[in-house]
Amino acid sequence: MKDVQKGSLDILKKIDEICNKLNLKYCLAYGTLIGAIRHKGFIPWDDDVDIMMPRKDYGILVQYFIEHKDELKPFEIINPQVNNKCPYTISRISDSRYQLDVDNEDDYGIGLFVDVYPLDGVGNTVEEYSKLKNASSRFAAMCFLSTRQSVKRENTKSTLKYVIKFPAFVVAKILGKKFFMKKLYDMADKCDYDNSKYIGCIIWASDDGLRGIFPKEWFDEIIDVEFEGAYFKAPKEYDKVLTRGYGAYMKLPPEKDRIAHHYYDAYKK
Repeated sequence: MKDVQKGSLDILKKIDEICNKLNLKYCLAYGTLIGAIRHKGFIPWDDDVDIMMPRKDYGILVQYFIEHKDELKPFEIINPQVNNKCPYTISRISDSRYQLDVDNEDDYGIGLFVDVYPLDGVGNTVEEYSKLKNASSRFAAMCFLSTRQSVKRENTKSTLKYVIKFPAFVVAKILGKKFFMKKLYDMADKCDYDNSKYIGCIIWASDDGLRGIFPKEWFDEIIDVEFEGAYFKAPKEYDKVLTRGYGAYMKLPPEKDRIAHHYYDAYKK
C-alpha cells in the first residue's frame, strides 16, 4: 500500500506541475480530498488518487499529454481516445514503470494511475440536473458492465441490484462499450459549463446519485491544502463539497470498512 501511495503521489506532483505551468484549474476529489483534510495525506487504507477539472481545463490537459507524449515518459494519458482497449470514460494519468494485475476486466496497459474527472455543466435547476444525472448514470453503469468479464458483486451492496446485474450484463455485452460511451460523450458535448449553476461528472459510472452534483460557486475559489508533505489544490468550500458527498466525513468509518475498494495489484516492472 505504501509503495502504491508513493507512486501515485509522484503522478499527482507531475499533474500539479503541468497544471501550474498551463494555468489549469484542478482540485483534489473524493477520498483524496478527505485524506487531505482529515489526514493531511492519504487515507491510510486508500489506494488511489482522484482529481476533478472543469471540462475546458480537462481538455487542455488531455491534449498536452498527447502532444508531449515522448517528453512526459514514463507518465502517459490513458483514455478511450488514445487507447481503444480502455474500459473507462474518464482519463487516467499512468506511470508506465508499473503494471497492474487487474481483476474482471481485460488488460489495457495501465500502470499506477491518477483518475482525472471532467466536470460538466448540468443545468440551473434541481429538475434539470436530476434528469441529466439519472440518465447518464444508467448509461454509465451499463458501460461499466459492458467491460466486465463476468458478473461479480464487487461494490454492489443491494441484493436486488445484484440480481438485476445478470440480465443487464447480457444486454450490455450485446450493445458493447462503444455504444454507451458515445451516449455519454454526446450528453457531455451538450453541457454548458459556463452558463450552468450546477456542475458534476456525468460520464462516470458512479452510484453517488445526486451527491456528485455541486453548485459551481463552491469551486470558484481554489486554495492550497497539505497532502503528504506537499501542497495541492482544493475548493475553498471543501467542507460543503465533502458534506454533500459523505456526510460526517471527519469521522472515521468502522474498522471493518477501512479497506481499499479497488480490484487490482500493482507491480514495479
